Amino acid sequence: MVVSLLVRWAVLAGAVELTAWLLPGFSIEGGLLSHLVVALFIGLCNVLVPLVTARLPQPGSVVLLALLTLAVNAVLIWVFSALTGLLAVSGLLVAALAALLISVFAAVLSLVADRLLAARAQRTGPAPATRG
Repeated sequence: MVVSLLVRWAVLAGAVELTAWLLPGFSIEGGLLSHLVVALFIGLCNVLVPLVTARLPQPGSVVLLALLTLAVNAVLIWVFSALTGLLAVSGLLVAALAALLISVFAAVLSLVADRLLAARAQRTGPAPATRG
């Protein structure tokens, strides 16, 4: 479980880096630690947003929930950039595009990571059972 969590964190950091590389107006100030902190913040937002939206009246479709999640992530990225010196975001529209790109890149990179981890597990076999 810890390995899976670390892999997800690394995948999200990679998605943030790809977004910063491709999207003008969105950049990360600093080195690897800054990338990891930004990825941790976005990851926490992605965990908390569904918890909050679950308390709201049920949306009519999954698309509406996805759009709401993207909008909340965009605002949180924008606020995070204003409160810290780790992100430089030139506006709310750039934050919205960044949220969309990070989501897409993270989904693709997660798919690749899952396949690599599954192939590794198949090669090495199941983990030995421990006695507690």
